[in-house]
Amino acid sequence: MSHHSLLSQKVERSELKVGDHIYNWRTLYTHHGIYIGEGKIIHLVNPKRGAKGGRLLAPFKGFSTSSGGDGKKEKTSCSTSFCRSEKVAGSGVRLSCIDCFVKEGMLCRFEYQVSRVFLLASIVGGTCTTAESDPPEEVIHRAKYLYENGYAKYNLRNNNCEDFALYCKTGLWSTDKRYQGRSSQANMVHPTSQDNKHKDLVENVVRYATAIPRTFSKREDKDLGVRKDVVKVPVEELSSFCASLK
Repeated sequence: MSHHSLLSQKVERSELKVGDHIYNWRTLYTHHGIYIGEGKIIHLVNPKRGAKGGRLLAPFKGFSTSSGGDGKKEKTSCSTSFCRSEKVAGSGVRLSCIDCFVKEGMLCRFEYQVSRVFLLASIVGGTCTTAESDPPEEVIHRAKYLYENGYAKYNLRNNNCEDFALYCKTGLWSTDKRYQGRSSQANMVHPTSQDNKHKDLVENVVRYATAIPRTFSKREDKDLGVRKDVVKVPVEELSSFCASLK
């Protein structure tokens, strides 16, 4: 049986369903992907692995979004021929076996259509959304299409592994040219442009003292289920749609 809580939604492998948005806890972040069946996961990693994400997310150790930390091939070998393969070289969209995806972490299922109360009460971001998931066949179609044809450029703040999985599940993309910010964990970690303008010591003290309530408010405001700047974009039109926003 799955174990639902405000911290995570642990799930056994035997309970996984095709089209599930899954994630697992790692040392400094959680990594997200789409389960397509037969022990296979399609997920997005950072093609250019680096330490930048780890530094940015250090305050949220254990609870922060993926920096694409497995962007390079693992030193350990995998017996499955398809594991960590890319159809579009350098795209970051990979097909992996569930063992390599999970590693030593805890496997969890991302929850959709949760209540506002549950969303706000969750201990960390990146575990649930009030948005509705599309049927499994649509989710799988998007994930496989992006694996076969490539995906928008990886970006820790604007387009990370959680963003990828959220798009596969909902087909929603932001029309905001400046900031996509669909990943709830990235929204909780990264400061707003207004935050960056605070220079005065007193202002900084106030800002840090109110960080937690502002962060939780931001989680709700940026949640896919309530945002007004997101639209449904067919996966076949995603590339041209993203280009139109530049």
